[in-house]
Amino acid sequence: MIPENMTVKKTRYVSFKLNGEEMYVEDITPAGSMKEHLKACRERLKVIRKAMPNASWSITIEQQWKERDNSHFQIMDVETEEIQEQVL
Repeated sequence: MIPENMTVKKTRYVSFKLNGEEMYVEDITPAGSMKEHLKACRERLKVIRKAMPNASWSITIEQQWKERDNSHFQIMDVETEEIQEQVL
């Protein structure tokens, strides 16, 4: 896991999913921690679910960066705050 204060070029985005399929992606600032975006993402998820109550929506906050020759990925579920990590 990358320390939040480590200087590395990261990209970060919010992924909106319907039934597990990505429907929309929005870039967000890579500064700070992913947890700083939780409140706003939870509010957006609440609004989406209110507008479309019969659909199964979820949101993840995702970030990626290169370190040496590897691509690192972190995916945080907005509701559970669980983080999945991958290195490719």
